[in-house]
Amino acid sequence: MEFSAVRSPTFVQSAFAGTDSSTPLEALIFDMDGVLCDTMPYHLKAWARYIVETPELPDSMIDRLSRMGGKRNSELLRELLGEHLTDAEVQLWGSSKEAVYRDLIRQEITWLPGLTEWLQQARQAGLKIGLGTSACRENVDLLLAHQDLRNYFEATVIDTDVIRGKPDPQCYLLVAERLGVSPSRCLVFEDATAGVKAARNANMRCWGVLTTETESELLAAGAELCIRDFTDSRLVSLFPEAASESSAV
Repeated sequence: MEFSAVRSPTFVQSAFAGTDSSTPLEALIFDMDGVLCDTMPYHLKAWARYIVETPELPDSMIDRLSRMGGKRNSELLRELLGEHLTDAEVQLWGSSKEAVYRDLIRQEITWLPGLTEWLQQARQAGLKIGLGTSACRENVDLLLAHQDLRNYFEATVIDTDVIRGKPDPQCYLLVAERLGVSPSRCLVFEDATAGVKAARNANMRCWGVLTTETESELLAAGAELCIRDFTDSRLVSLFPEAASESSAV
């Protein structure tokens, strides 16, 4: 909690912050779930399994959970079940469901096509790379340990690093601060509207990733454009030398 991004006053969501795509990029920031790996099906399976085993949780939850990507368990549980939930209930149900999720995905981790190659190219191009996720430490450690993906990220922010979840910009502002890069020189990859809004509220550019929500939803939230995975040919336009060549034409 030592960073100013965390101590900032409560953020009131506003119209999209103005970002200039001609401003040279210095950093790429990635959400984790649905961006590095298509994890949403495993999260939904975990919730479905845990709900069956937990009488206090209504079956109707599962239909709404698929539309709540990017939010922390503490927020989505209270949004679904009411603000009356105690911290103990939120902690118990959230952590128990995440344990089920880890058991389901542990042997099934598959990166989106082109991810590791793109990360290598971005690092060679001199871009800093960060991770900003609403996931808990155990989930982050599990995924980033796979094929040593952690080595690509110079800064990581998880759920307990911030007070407020997406679409509040705290998460992405803190990643930028830890990277030592101005928010206006960062571009975020996000699969959820809450995350896209968080990026735009942080005055960052954002590209949508089409694993969880539709292109129209992500564009309406403020994404510049959307990609299906990291083999998209438009990604090379983000390299500093490509931007320089474009501005010189």
